[in-house]
Amino acid sequence: MVAFGFSEDGDGVAAAFMKSISEITPVHGRVKQRPVRPTFREIHAGITRLARTRGLRQLTLGWFIADWTPCLFADRPDQMDKKPTTAPKGRQQPRVKIEDVARKANVSPATVSRVLNHPEIVRPELRDRVMRHIADLSYTRDSAARALKSGRMRTIGIIVPTLALGIFAEGVEALQNRLSESGYTLFIANSQYDQRRELQELQSLIERGIDGIVLVGGSHERELRALIEQAAVPVITTYVSKAVGGIPAIGIDNESATREMTDYLRRLGHVHFGAIANVVPASNDRSRARLDGIQRALSEAGIPLKPTQIIKADYSLAQGRSALRQLLNDHPDTTAVICTTDTLAIGAMAEARKMGLAVPGALSITGFDDIELAAQMDPPLTTISVPAAEIGRGAADYLINAISGSPVPKSVLLPYRLVMRASTAPPRPGERPVRRHQARDQ
Repeated sequence: MVAFGFSEDGDGVAAAFMKSISEITPVHGRVKQRPVRPTFREIHAGITRLARTRGLRQLTLGWFIADWTPCLFADRPDQMDKKPTTAPKGRQQPRVKIEDVARKANVSPATVSRVLNHPEIVRPELRDRVMRHIADLSYTRDSAARALKSGRMRTIGIIVPTLALGIFAEGVEALQNRLSESGYTLFIANSQYDQRRELQELQSLIERGIDGIVLVGGSHERELRALIEQAAVPVITTYVSKAVGGIPAIGIDNESATREMTDYLRRLGHVHFGAIANVVPASNDRSRARLDGIQRALSEAGIPLKPTQIIKADYSLAQGRSALRQLLNDHPDTTAVICTTDTLAIGAMAEARKMGLAVPGALSITGFDDIELAAQMDPPLTTISVPAAEIGRGAADYLINAISGSPVPKSVLLPYRLVMRASTAPPRPGERPVRRHQARDQ
């Protein structure tokens, strides 16, 4: 490309335009089409005449082309047809191609491709040799070219409610690792438990040309489902086990898990229960199912929870603390507290210690998720272990198979595990929580 700039003393009148050098040649102040590339001397002469006809006294000619210096001036026409002896500063080096790697490694381009896309089928010594030359040449695959050839961007998008909870971070890591093994890149977005934001994030991912979508939970707006159907890309939702609205699912039975936890506490001898549930976001169907499991198990046992025995919260430690204090203010005889996340349970344990209540002596507390910190608490937290890494890997396998046209299941039910630790014990007479007025005075 070539750029022409004119300036006039005093008024500073300027005009600029750009055209392809291969398409123009200046003749007597006019621009005429011709197939032969003009020389820079011809361009200079023609544009100089054009400038004079417009009454301009000073001409500056600059062009920007990879093989020429960025700026030359009209007072040095003898230099205009000479190429510089050194490459322009900042000039990019040619992109390394797969053929360059193949030539260095003394293999075919197809072998290099197999090493990159299916390393498990290549002999280790050959794979190592090719990978060494890939590193030496700083070779990277041209994703744009691959997308044009295959019609796919080889990207997957996931929208999680938040990355502040370890259970989601663990699943995302496993998902990314499995996708990477098959040459896919993962885009991550979070919705903050806001369904409108989830819809916006999905629109953004689809506009980027993603090949598949991973969601969390089964509660989604109608517009989101319509958008997925219109985009015609594979989708799977996670951390739930039932397909809803035609969206396949992989996860656990959340309701069954808390029913089992509640029955375990009942077998220990507890009859005075309370629940702390992060059901404030309407979209959190996982915690709603967990709360349903607690309520149904206790109703079947003839000890249904009153509304004041259920404290609704978000997912923070601070909410766990304040929820426990509120619960014990209203029901000081409570001996077992079931929380729908480990984060809430850890907050409740911290508040119990502040109130002078021994866990599990005066109060048994349970969580849900089995995050890494749960086993390191004092006492270690009884909880439900969610197979987050297996969920992430399973979601990746599902999308990879769906994209390739392989058969895929409608839903996958994974097993959870009740992890019994030292935060739960049979209730001990004489070690009930402090009375209502004492709790309020703390």
